Amino acid sequence: MLDKIEALNTVRNHIIDLLAEAEIEHGAIDGSEALNAVGLNSLLLARLIIQLEIEFGADPFAEGDLVISDVRTIAGLADAYVAAMHQEVAV
Repeated sequence: MLDKIEALNTVRNHIIDLLAEAEIEHGAIDGSEALNAVGLNSLLLARLIIQLEIEFGADPFAEGDLVISDVRTIAGLADAYVAAMHQEVAV
């Protein structure tokens, strides 16, 4: 089962890879940063969401209870995937 630390590390790694690919400079990313503060534009954010859905096999935004604009931080995004994974198992 996916835990918060594993999810956060996965999200951080995908963000770092996307920023490197786009040649966007960034400082250390610990998870507390706002999604829009690390350099993700809307295209990179969309790519991130697609990559995470493939990686985790769950979509926290599918039911409509949560929308991406509700998620403010990197850690919040990781938490959304952990919650979605737990819902998938419960069903």
